[in-house]
Amino acid sequence: MVIGRKGTGKTAIYEYLRQASITELDGYRTIALSFKDYPWPIQRLYRESMESEISSYQRSWRYIIVVKCLAGLVDTMEKRGKLPSDLKDAKQLLLKLFGKPDPDLLEIVKSKIFRLKSFNLPGVDIDEISLTLGGIEFDDVAQHEELQRQLRANAFQLLDHFDEVYRRYANQAKQLVIIDQLDENWLHGEIEEYSKILVNLILCAQNINHSILYDGKLKVVVFLRADIYETLRFNDKNKVYQDGAVEIKWDYDSLDAMITERIEKYAPQTANIQLTEKSASIFENKTVRHGATPLKHMLRRSFYRPRDLIVYLNKVREIHKPVASELYTSKDLYAAEKNVSSSMYDELIDEWAAQNPDFESYLMALQNIGYEIFTRAQFFENYKSIKTAASDGEVNEVLRFLFSNSIIGQKVSVNWEYVCTSPYIQIDFHFPFHVNNGLKYRLVLTENREKRQRKIPATKAA
Repeated sequence: MVIGRKGTGKTAIYEYLRQASITELDGYRTIALSFKDYPWPIQRLYRESMESEISSYQRSWRYIIVVKCLAGLVDTMEKRGKLPSDLKDAKQLLLKLFGKPDPDLLEIVKSKIFRLKSFNLPGVDIDEISLTLGGIEFDDVAQHEELQRQLRANAFQLLDHFDEVYRRYANQAKQLVIIDQLDENWLHGEIEEYSKILVNLILCAQNINHSILYDGKLKVVVFLRADIYETLRFNDKNKVYQDGAVEIKWDYDSLDAMITERIEKYAPQTANIQLTEKSASIFENKTVRHGATPLKHMLRRSFYRPRDLIVYLNKVREIHKPVASELYTSKDLYAAEKNVSSSMYDELIDEWAAQNPDFESYLMALQNIGYEIFTRAQFFENYKSIKTAASDGEVNEVLRFLFSNSIIGQKVSVNWEYVCTSPYIQIDFHFPFHVNNGLKYRLVLTENREKRQRKIPATKAA
């Protein structure tokens, strides 16, 4: 698995692997499966009701993976010369079943194999048998239990056959299956079932990767949001993570290097840029407010993700007016804050609204408080005004959620810290909270009342 919060770069890695040459990937050919527009309810049609929750979808995942890998193997070996007879038969069968020898994701799961009453492999006369169910189409399958049983029976019979053929030649081609966009198009109310589907995918990938049947030539990598992985429940979850996961995490230095690399690639040659200053090289002032570097200033208004910085710098770019130095100014940096705050808010809604329909009410409660610094009691009062039935326990869970996602933080020593910068800090409901600086303008927050009062000079006695 490759795990990371939204915006940390999972899809960038997926795209690199998708586009990389076989030479760059140590001889592996990439098979990329994006679930961006995948109709998740279809997957439920392949669920084996007699199996346990952790295996009820495993064969359906294996079916998709094996069909794609067999198609990839056929293509690879055909380019080398004449196909062996069983692979030639497999190619013809793929063509008959799915309309082409290398079907895409939807063509596999929405094929008309449910129409087949019975067939003898490796050959099957689709033209004759497909007429037996008249005008019934795939969309009708969801309404007919018998058609669903037929769909599963045929798919898994094909799986066994295709898998057997594939394993005979697995050592002839190294294949890397990468699977991304698994959090797209989820429907509220179905999240529990989708979670089971993802657990089955993770376990299916693990089984394939550890199987000796593929001679170590087939690997499956799942790209998954860290927050979604946290919600999944299955045995040996921690062991699976420790043994087979790479989690994307960023710190100041790695983000500085990332921005510097982009500067080096895209900066105009006429610009007077000293890359020894790294990300600060594109700014006139190498230190800004409170003695921070421009990067530190931006990171204080972020979740420490590449996406946050790229958005911020693009807002700076939009606001910038040409100056003699051809560099950005501290004025540009400050002027971009309001637009960055709105983008950060929209990004949070995009990230969480599908899984959590109450999420906007969390942010509304913060906005209604009106201050960057607040107590649990203040949040409780404002959240209850939005959701009158909310209990103490629910409010605590909401605060934990906001805290774990760095939307709010707490003071450690003299500084406000967030999980994105200090992953091991623990929430304490007895101490004040601080809203992430990046949301200040969009939520129309001011400094807390006590701090403002200290700044007001005392009036002189008459």
